[in-house]
Amino acid sequence: MAKKKIDKYVIAVKDFEETAKKITDGKVLMPKEASVYKDMFDGLILSCASLDDLKKFIKKTKFSKKDCMHYWEGLITLDYTLLLFEYDTDDENFVENSCDNGDVKFISRIY
Repeated sequence: MAKKKIDKYVIAVKDFEETAKKITDGKVLMPKEASVYKDMFDGLILSCASLDDLKKFIKKTKFSKKDCMHYWEGLITLDYTLLLFEYDTDDENFVENSCDNGDVKFISRIY
């Protein structure tokens, strides 16, 4: 059995409250059962849905502002909420594979 890793992830979710509810209720077709996504969203550290909070969010992720500011500003203006969360998994590609739709976009894993 593989050793579990706790990594931090940054994803973008369109209309976060509504989309998270649909996913955790099992109303959206996803690769795994809905309870797994509830656990994933429970690991939320910080979210950012406004341009005013973006600098604080970038600082928390420890990314370089010049590398991500323009792209992340664009996502926020398109009604995406940026999420920073920790998730404990033995499947290292789970989060990346779960974000393969129009409402959830994978941005990065933070080691």
